[in-house]
Amino acid sequence: MIDNRLMEMEKEMVETLKGLIRIPAVHPNSGGEGEMKKANYLNELINGFGFDSIERYDAEGRPNIVARINGKTDKTIWAVTHMDVVPAGDLKLWKTNPFEPVVKDAKIYGRGTEDNGQELVASLYAAKAVIDEKIKPENNICLAFVSDEETGSRYGITHLLSQKLFKKEDYIIVPDGGNESGTLIEVAEKAVLWLKIKTKGKQCHASMPEKGTNAFRAATIFGYKLGTLYSKFNKKDPLFSPPISTFEPTKKESNVPNVNTIPGTDVFYLDSRILPEYKTEEVLQFIKNIAADVESETGAKIEIESVNREESTRTSPDAPVVKKLK
Repeated sequence: MIDNRLMEMEKEMVETLKGLIRIPAVHPNSGGEGEMKKANYLNELINGFGFDSIERYDAEGRPNIVARINGKTDKTIWAVTHMDVVPAGDLKLWKTNPFEPVVKDAKIYGRGTEDNGQELVASLYAAKAVIDEKIKPENNICLAFVSDEETGSRYGITHLLSQKLFKKEDYIIVPDGGNESGTLIEVAEKAVLWLKIKTKGKQCHASMPEKGTNAFRAATIFGYKLGTLYSKFNKKDPLFSPPISTFEPTKKESNVPNVNTIPGTDVFYLDSRILPEYKTEEVLQFIKNIAADVESETGAKIEIESVNREESTRTSPDAPVVKKLK
């Protein structure tokens, strides 16, 4: 019966996902407005679905929604999905407007369609099917639509954890990845270490480099030497894809506005995803050692600031929630 009900709701699911895509929910630090408009859209949508309760747990203007179906026991099955998306990047590289969904060949294209829109819609309409079929579930069913997943989760799941909503005996599922057949169950995450790296030198005219210290050159040397992280932390774990730790320079801030000035300050960022075999502290210390070498070589000073740091987590493949998913 559930399957039939879901098939009947296919067009509704497609329209809901298209509606979500049309609302950019990019982190304010990345030039966006956050998730509030998307949360309000969801709130209005699900108010008529028949949930036993719908509650908001906003944190400093970043919204979180918890929708509940009461079951026969105190145990709860949670499905946690996120509303925020990463920025669209260079719009010239898109074939279509990233925030105007396009349906083609039974697929929906648009920013956030896969991460995390499809999973949000899937969990929402699975719950709606339970309600519509008037099924009283054995366990409570709670859907959490959270903010801030793409940039550290401080205002999202971390905030919900502080509200003591979850119990040790609950089943918690985070549908945020997988494969086309739906057979992949993720039980582990790499550690995250995002660093802001500022090199500080002395600004001068580019025709007289001896009068200054080129912060950009120091940053370039440092960025190149960070490549040794791959050989230092080189263990492999087939549980992950890719099966290695990764260390990639990403965002680059502008320095001087003209060609003929040597910059006195330069800023770039490093995104590290680290296997559980290593701790973020040992990676960070190795990076600091490289920084000290570059300081000696170039005369620049290097400041390293952690902007997102989380240790690896792992769920046993024999955990009850994993066995039930299987």
